[in-house]
Amino acid sequence: MKNYRSLILTVAICALGGSAIAAENGNSQYAPGAAQFYGGSIPPYEGLYFLSQTSYFSADRTNDSDGNEVPIDFSVKAAVETMRFLYVSDIKIGDAQLWGQLVLPVIHLDIDTAFGSDKTLNIGDATTTIGLAWHPDKAQTFVIGMDIGVPTGAYDEHALANSGLNHWSIQPTAAYHYSDPDGLEFAAAARLIFNTENTATDYKSGNEFVLDYAAGWNFGKIRAGAVGYFIKQFTDDQGPTAAADGHRGEGFAIGPSLTYSFNPGLQISASWQHDVYAENRSQGDSIWMNFATKF
Repeated sequence: MKNYRSLILTVAICALGGSAIAAENGNSQYAPGAAQFYGGSIPPYEGLYFLSQTSYFSADRTNDSDGNEVPIDFSVKAAVETMRFLYVSDIKIGDAQLWGQLVLPVIHLDIDTAFGSDKTLNIGDATTTIGLAWHPDKAQTFVIGMDIGVPTGAYDEHALANSGLNHWSIQPTAAYHYSDPDGLEFAAAARLIFNTENTATDYKSGNEFVLDYAAGWNFGKIRAGAVGYFIKQFTDDQGPTAAADGHRGEGFAIGPSLTYSFNPGLQISASWQHDVYAENRSQGDSIWMNFATKF
């Protein structure tokens, strides 16, 4: 039973870019699937931009290292409001524009397991970013950046539900975005996540690779497409309670997306992402509502 309890604490999830909700064993300060069509989409115009992402994740199963359901009562529901403030500067480094962002999530998490239940409503871990963006033409954008996950979220080592993870992370990223206003739109964002140790438990979650993707077609002001992610943990968890096999997580999700653009500076979108498979992770569904504007 002790191993099963460790498994259900991998509850990871949901939030959106900048913060995920999880206990240890495969947790992440980045929510896979958050980028969607915003991956690599840094505007070429100086100014302050705002993106609100509201997400809801639910799952009633958690899987073992073979992707099989762990036979135990389990339920997780997570509602997250994530506010992203993006600033594009007029500073040029070579042909690239300097940009930065601050990501602030507010998390409501409800976990119910055979070992107990818990709820929390609090601020999650923030993310700060500095990066460069290249715009070789009107259709393409290349982006690199460095995200820093900051342990600003509430954390109690004895709680089942925590909005914070009590560790830092360094996340180098690279992304590409292509957009034809009357045709194909494509986005891909890749990141590595290097986690530090949780000093309250002496536990260090393994490092991860995440690829967010999106592909669709523009029909005037409407864009229809598909979005999703692939995540793979590539180093073992370490610590006094770490599983002998390293407890490496992996998962893949995909689902439909629909966007309406009122004008170039005001846009709303919605998507549903289904976890096709998951290893050492919870497996469920995420619904996203996004609102983007320029101040």
